[in-house]
Amino acid sequence: MLYPLLLLLLLLSAACAGFSNPDAAPAQPPTPGVVLTPPPTAAVTPAVAPSPTLPAPAPHPTAPPAHLSTAPPPPPPPPPSPSPTPGRPPTAANQRIPYVQVTAGKFHSCALRADGVAHCWGQNSHGATNVPARMRFRQISAGLDFTCGLRYAGDITCWGGNSQGQTNAPAGQFTQIAAGRQHACALDQNGKAVCWGDLASPAADFAFTTIGSGFKRSCGLTIAGDLECWNAAGHTRSHAGPFTALSVGLHHICTLRPTGAAVCYGGNEDYESAPPQTAFATIAAGWRHSCGITRANGFIECWGAGVRAQPGQRLAAPAGVFTTLSSGWSNYCALRPDGAAQCWHQPSQDPSVRVPEHFSIAFGGKVFDLPVELFPWPTGGLAVVERAGVIQAYDADGSAAAPRPILDLNDQVATFVNRGMVSAALDPDFDQFPFLYVYYHQTTGTASRPETKLSRFPVVDGAAVRAAELVILTLPDVALIRLGGAIRFGPDGMLYLSIGDNDHDDNAQNLASRHGKIIRINVRGATAAQPYRIPDDNPFAATPGAQPEIWAYGMRNPWRMDFDAAGNLWVADVGANSEEEVSLAAAGANLGWPIFEGSLCRLTAAECAALRAAATAPVVVYQRDEGRAIIGGVGSPQPGIAFLFGDLVSRRIWALEPDAASDTGWRRREIAQANGSILAFGRDAAGAVYVLLQNRAILRLEW
Repeated sequence: MLYPLLLLLLLLSAACAGFSNPDAAPAQPPTPGVVLTPPPTAAVTPAVAPSPTLPAPAPHPTAPPAHLSTAPPPPPPPPPSPSPTPGRPPTAANQRIPYVQVTAGKFHSCALRADGVAHCWGQNSHGATNVPARMRFRQISAGLDFTCGLRYAGDITCWGGNSQGQTNAPAGQFTQIAAGRQHACALDQNGKAVCWGDLASPAADFAFTTIGSGFKRSCGLTIAGDLECWNAAGHTRSHAGPFTALSVGLHHICTLRPTGAAVCYGGNEDYESAPPQTAFATIAAGWRHSCGITRANGFIECWGAGVRAQPGQRLAAPAGVFTTLSSGWSNYCALRPDGAAQCWHQPSQDPSVRVPEHFSIAFGGKVFDLPVELFPWPTGGLAVVERAGVIQAYDADGSAAAPRPILDLNDQVATFVNRGMVSAALDPDFDQFPFLYVYYHQTTGTASRPETKLSRFPVVDGAAVRAAELVILTLPDVALIRLGGAIRFGPDGMLYLSIGDNDHDDNAQNLASRHGKIIRINVRGATAAQPYRIPDDNPFAATPGAQPEIWAYGMRNPWRMDFDAAGNLWVADVGANSEEEVSLAAAGANLGWPIFEGSLCRLTAAECAALRAAATAPVVVYQRDEGRAIIGGVGSPQPGIAFLFGDLVSRRIWALEPDAASDTGWRRREIAQANGSILAFGRDAAGAVYVLLQNRAILRLEW
């Protein structure tokens, strides 16, 4: 159909399916103006306190030892415990043999066990899961989206998705390997470098003790300890040593002096080439950062030019003691003394934390027409809301057989572009108040200002009574995009509704408008004469000129939000050009749009400094290299996870977790990747999480 395609295209420009804001009065009062006043202090209660023993996130391929033994492999070890499912990161429950090496690619990571078995994980469809079976390695190295392993016999096997560097490893006996972006190099038994992929072997006759590979260059340390590098054009560059280790990043090289001092050489003008005055035991160069493990205590320290789109912000490193580390440009991994691997800074998964084993197919594989909501139905099964205006219940075991009709508004729901039936929720006290609340765009109204309705329907004998619809709010829309849209009941019994800025940036900071807001109303005892009441403790209930329904403001397109187990309201706001964000929507919070987009300020430095303290900063953000349209999200039943959310375009799914080491007290961790464009999330009565996809069967996360 045309409208699903339009939906996807518009969401690519960060205009997720949604609705607009209520504009009850024919003419709005004068705009109070930008109201970046300090919000009331709100305590953020993590769902579960962070574990003191679990460090945070990890780095790039470390230079291997100067000479790897060419002796035959040791006697076969005792039969290992059953390996984890191929392609899954090992967890505490199944990791019994310690890792001795870890290597990070761009979107995947691999680790080598003490018995020579390699495990890979991540979200790279080519490099993540296809480790050759029945092979044992003594060294591995990850490139952009492929991995190479040096076997005990001295030959090399590569796997992954790089057409230039993956399969054409040369024959011969080698002692060391290093994989780069689309090439790899190896040292033969005479210390000569042999390269394949998009980089030729060095023209000069060098003998190296160790090598490293990066974007379109490789480097090696000569027997004298000097640094020699060569690029795809054949040009070489030298730096006098002596050096004892090196690592090649995307556009820079870092080395270690015998004293442990780090020296970096940049081909990237953004890279800060002055590392801290610390003695390091090993080093890893990434995209715009480098990290080292200190000699004194085994801590990780990072430096560089700033996180992407956040100049001046250094890459955070996890606390704890580590033995080796690796960087894949934006993916960092390290090993702890017990041989456990830890990764951080996304997007590679953290193998030390529990992740879903896999998805299961729900509803017998039925493909729904743009499903946007899923929740338990009180008379049994699960209710699925389709954007075209139909709600039906299906068996709780996931069967798609014999759906039971709940409500059909297809003939009066407008589905053009981002419109449709976009949210529904049951009264939290359904046994006493058997009502279904629905938020939808109606075909009535004018062509330029169609109506959007929040309505209540009584439920009788398991179905909503359409003829008894009570309209709670009627909201005239102007635009076709940035309409927001989620109904959620809070622990306080109030109804919360998220509303987009209706394609007008200034609406979000205008308290006289409900656009770009979350509103909070009391619908208990609603009648036609008084469909809702304003809670007395609403933050702007007594503010002259403000809409008293407003709970939080400063949002662009809050397509989905949800409460966690601790009662915190998390909202995922679709960004404009740079960042997607998850924020805490506390009472009176100003989430900053359009002055701020995520962590980025859109004004001058002086204006930003004056306004930053008054805005509520997002809890986590991500840039356009990881996704282009954030899709929140549900509160999670899993211990230690407050909120689950994803991205429509990249199809990644993240968990929001407490993190005492983070500036915000939270971190995101990638846990899975769906096989289709994510539209929404839902939960069943047992707390299982479902992922609603466009033109794909609904998935259930299996933990």
